Amino acid sequence: MIAYLKGFLLSKTKSAAIIDVGGVGYLVSMPQNELAELTKGSNVEVHTYLSVKEDALDLYGSQDESVLQWFIMLLNVKGIGPKSALSIMSLARPQDLSAALQSESIEVLINCGVSKKVSERIMLELKTKARDLIDVKDAATKESIILDGEALQALEALGYSREHAREALKGIEGDDVGAKVRSALKLLGK
Repeated sequence: MIAYLKGFLLSKTKSAAIIDVGGVGYLVSMPQNELAELTKGSNVEVHTYLSVKEDALDLYGSQDESVLQWFIMLLNVKGIGPKSALSIMSLARPQDLSAALQSESIEVLINCGVSKKVSERIMLELKTKARDLIDVKDAATKESIILDGEALQALEALGYSREHAREALKGIEGDDVGAKVRSALKLLGK
């Protein structure tokens, strides 16, 4: 099992990084948001998971160990394979998954771009299995989750990408959608 790699980024594709470790290039599929931050030639440390199939050995990884732990946990959900789990981890951060399971609310996952059907399946199958990964400091009430979702939708309607809108809303306090959106717009430069 290959659990960790330390080397430099040789190159990257749309879905994977090629990491040179002592002259050997490892192809590691990673979440999109992490790949976007990597630059060619930079030093990289990646926690990895080796998926063994009858016809392939695929390496998946993340620079954040908690992302990889959630990725592995998602593999326990019926119908979610490594590519689907990686796609979910590209959309939802560990904090999002933790908040969703803690509040037992699929809205968090839906707001991250996960389909309703998959969100329901994740909630049903992981609410007891993922207790060790749930971070209590990420607790969120159902009302705050719905409020964040509405603010996110409002920013998307104004033309902002889901990722930019989520980043702008991160850490913004408020008890109504309008206040959250106005604060986010200030951060986004409008």
